[in-house]
Amino acid sequence: MFRQDAYFVRIRERGDRMELTIWNQAGTKILSELIATDPGGNFWNLIEAHTSESLVKTVQERIGIK
Repeated sequence: MFRQDAYFVRIRERGDRMELTIWNQAGTKILSELIATDPGGNFWNLIEAHTSESLVKTVQERIGIK
């Protein structure tokens, strides 16, 4: 788990895929989804729309997509 901008982020393995969970500063869960590996796909656009571009880039770097 790590903090990025105004969010708390957890990345964990779920079988053969990884799950991304994001909470805001108040502790409200914003999102919990299995991670899509396509760096340009709609999944990442959705994450960015609810958080920030820097959060998306950090998560992609941590999981080895970019």
